[in-house]
Amino acid sequence: MKKYLFFLIVISFFACLFGGSNARANVSSLLAQQINTLLDTSRYSVLDEYPFVIISDYSVTEAPELSDSLFNMLSVGVRFKVNRTDIDRQSDFFRTYRHLLPSLLKKGYQMRSLFIRGAASPEGSYANNKRLGRERTANLSQMITDDLSKGPFAGHEIVLESKSITEDYGYLVTLMRKRNDKDYLRVKRVVDESNGDEQACKRILSTMDGGRLWSRLYREYFPELRTARIVLWLTKPAPVIDKIAVSGNVEIEKPAELPTVEIAAEMRPAVAVSQTVEEMEEHRHLLAVRTNLLHDFFYMPQYGMAYSPNLQLEYYPLDGHYTYNIGVTWGTNRSWSRQEFFQWRDVQLELRRYFKGEGRFIGTYLGAYAQGGKFGIGLDRKKGWQGEGGGAGLSIGYVLPLTKQGNFRLEFMLAGGVYITRYDPYVYGNPITGEIDGDYYYDYTGSASNFKRRNHRFQWFGPTNAGIQLTYDIIYRKKKPAKKGGCL
Repeated sequence: MKKYLFFLIVISFFACLFGGSNARANVSSLLAQQINTLLDTSRYSVLDEYPFVIISDYSVTEAPELSDSLFNMLSVGVRFKVNRTDIDRQSDFFRTYRHLLPSLLKKGYQMRSLFIRGAASPEGSYANNKRLGRERTANLSQMITDDLSKGPFAGHEIVLESKSITEDYGYLVTLMRKRNDKDYLRVKRVVDESNGDEQACKRILSTMDGGRLWSRLYREYFPELRTARIVLWLTKPAPVIDKIAVSGNVEIEKPAELPTVEIAAEMRPAVAVSQTVEEMEEHRHLLAVRTNLLHDFFYMPQYGMAYSPNLQLEYYPLDGHYTYNIGVTWGTNRSWSRQEFFQWRDVQLELRRYFKGEGRFIGTYLGAYAQGGKFGIGLDRKKGWQGEGGGAGLSIGYVLPLTKQGNFRLEFMLAGGVYITRYDPYVYGNPITGEIDGDYYYDYTGSASNFKRRNHRFQWFGPTNAGIQLTYDIIYRKKKPAKKGGCL
């Protein structure tokens, strides 16, 4: 029975591990054709690696027309915390923005227009969401305006167009289509039939499937709707001619080259388009290994050092807030000569919810765990216990990266709950005759016919675990190979 229980625990963990993420969208080339239809490709193009940057010839003076559909496909977002309008200047967008634009300007590109749309996610009151969308748009516009008035941007004639959106259902539909969501067509139909009436759209969506659809959208999509999204328009430099003699007096042009700049994973837009496009997956961790230093070097009063090596595996979905964990502790401390033992076998399952989520999984988290195991503890000839136990409870912790890549992390954790164990005390030597015969016996002096294993029971409610833990990512999601003629 114990073996079956153990295998059931392991199978349940791996079922969560491989079944929790959304299926990746198989986007056809029809989407690329749609963007080519929406964007005047005879005058404008997008950078292959940065589709939120629109490029035109230096002679083009009219800004591109961006429909809602085209803007949703190309834009990149600056995400906000719940009910907040302040902007993190150290966010992935600003690091990329301040790296990419100076590189383009050094090549002679001219910054012409910047399009901003700020929005709120649909949860909460409509009036408050209207305020959030307006203030997020204004704050981001002001910050970028301040940046563009100095440094390498100074002197450029830049047009800044901003628009606030209360609840961005159009972008919700774009995200659901990208992920091939099973409810995409249903939600799209509601959004289309609402004809821009956001409050009517909200009333219908929030009641579909008895509210279950709305709850799922809240978990999986709403955090990405708390954004102010941006599209840039730049013009190419005037042709630069390197005078290279070929066969006498003939000269050829050597056009300026685009810079190569790394872009952060969270800066990937909803869609990237080019004639030959590489299908880019975010470079996120998939599986990490962890150990609890307080268990590895455990000290037990009256016993001393009782090393209990432990190993944990944590699975990270591509996005969202939740991770799945399984851990094993295996302590084998014993001293036959002193009749001292500390042996512990324990398996623990844990579900964590990180507050940051979004595929990052750092900072504060809350967890729920269940555990079960067996133990044998002996402090001397007369103090020994053997039994099995299990429990459940809640954990709280904080994770911080130790490396720039974030693949090596330090964690502080505290857990509390209930632990129930059934056990029997045992002693060294015959407890009835007192003979020290070199064997161990259950500490029971009654009739042998009345003896039952695990007569004793102990229940604990309070702190159950603490940890200073080191985590290292061992498996990453890799970028996929190129897909010819496709798009993201």
